[in-house]
Amino acid sequence: MLGRPEWFTYRTAGWGLAPRTWQGWVYILCFIAAWVLISLAPLREDVRNALSFTIVGLLVIDVISIWAAMGRHHDERERLHQLIIERNCSVAAVFAVVAAMVYQTWRSAPTAGDSIPFDPMLIGILGVMAVTKLVSSIWLRTRM
Repeated sequence: MLGRPEWFTYRTAGWGLAPRTWQGWVYILCFIAAWVLISLAPLREDVRNALSFTIVGLLVIDVISIWAAMGRHHDERERLHQLIIERNCSVAAVFAVVAAMVYQTWRSAPTAGDSIPFDPMLIGILGVMAVTKLVSSIWLRTRM
C-alpha cells in the first residue's frame, strides 16, 4: 500500500517492524506527524477520534501487508532466523497458558458447581492458537 517491505526488517524485541532505511524512518514519522496534527487540531472530539482511528487503522493494515511481504525481500538466513524466533515464541506462549491453567487450578478450591477451576478464556486462547496452526499448515501444504 504505502510502505515497502525493503524499508523494514524484523524487530529484535517484540513484534512488528523496525526501520531498515531512511524511507522506513520517514514512513513512521509521517504517521506519527499525522496523528499528532489530528490530536492537536481544533476539531470536535468525535471527528478527532474518527480521524485518529482512521490513521491508526491504515497504519495497522499497511504494516500487516508489509510484514506479510517481508519474506520475499530478506535473505534466506534472515527468514530462517525469524521462523525459529516465531516458533520459539509460539511454544513459550503455549507453555505460559498451560502454566496459568495449572496455577489457577492449584489456587482455587473446586466447588461442586464449578465445571473447570480456571479461566475458560485460556482454553479459548489455546483453541485459537491450534486453529491458526491448522489453517496455516493446510494453506501452506496446498500452496507447495
